[in-house]
Amino acid sequence: MYIYKSPIGLMKIIFDRNVGKFALVINGTCYGHYHSAVAAADDVYVHETGCNDWDLLDGDILDSPSDISEWERAR
Repeated sequence: MYIYKSPIGLMKIIFDRNVGKFALVINGTCYGHYHSAVAAADDVYVHETGCNDWDLLDGDILDSPSDISEWERAR
């Protein structure tokens, strides 16, 4: 599991065993499933998650993680 404490709340990238893909979860809501954690983190970076609270901040957040290596790894 990967965690990013964003200005709008907690973001997680988890492996969803029910679907067999990685899920992007923002404040407890799943915004999509991805073939990899990297792909989910990429959507966060480019503000294309489907979460309007985050996506509308494109250009306003200067310190968001640019790739998965900048997310906190949790187990």
